[in-house]
Amino acid sequence: MKIQSSSFMQGFENVAQVHPLWVHPFLQRCRSSELTLPEVKVLAVQMYKFSKQFNRILASIVTCCLDEQAQWVILDNLFDEMGRGDSSQAHPELFRHFTRAIGISDAELEAHETYPETQALIDTYLRLASEYGYLSALGAVCYASEGIVRSLYTQLYIGIQGASPLSKEDLIFFEVHMDVDDGHAAKLAALIDPRIQDASEAVDIHRAILEAMDARVQFFDGIYHQLTTTNPLIRSSELVYL
Repeated sequence: MKIQSSSFMQGFENVAQVHPLWVHPFLQRCRSSELTLPEVKVLAVQMYKFSKQFNRILASIVTCCLDEQAQWVILDNLFDEMGRGDSSQAHPELFRHFTRAIGISDAELEAHETYPETQALIDTYLRLASEYGYLSALGAVCYASEGIVRSLYTQLYIGIQGASPLSKEDLIFFEVHMDVDDGHAAKLAALIDPRIQDASEAVDIHRAILEAMDARVQFFDGIYHQLTTTNPLIRSSELVYL
């Protein structure tokens, strides 16, 4: 018998809203405008490494999904990520617009290492569909990614602007995501809600959201570690690529 799944939705939101991510010391530095430009560059490189994999993450979910209506929603999200047919508006390209503005060339961006914590975040999202099913993976994208973007990116935006004031055009990647991702989250939530058939499915969604949030904390742990050690990537005036 179909359960009333809407009772679970607030719980999914709460997993993200009360998560320790929001008291992470790196985000506290962002909110206090304490970042330097070299530190912003460290953040930017690792954010790019994750962001450019988001298409693959969505694709990994759709390959595990037999529900045609759900496929259309996922593919529409993926189409947005790809610029809706305009390569200059594809989200990885919008991010490269930002990294160029802070002095990182495309070649340097691609050549830089992916931190283990960043790779762990990517791997977490890529395995969720095969481990828990497409609905749980969508839950992670909805509540631990699209649903937190406005709050998360607003804090990062403050930190970036405090280190090096940039134009809205330079920060178009952040502007676009803060504008459209609430809509993506709402569409995904509306898709997930009626498809929860029993409590075990809700438990799996909860687990997927929590794992994604935990992996994001580890991502910022990796960033913060670079800012609090004598790592040669951090210099007073530039980011050095090894």
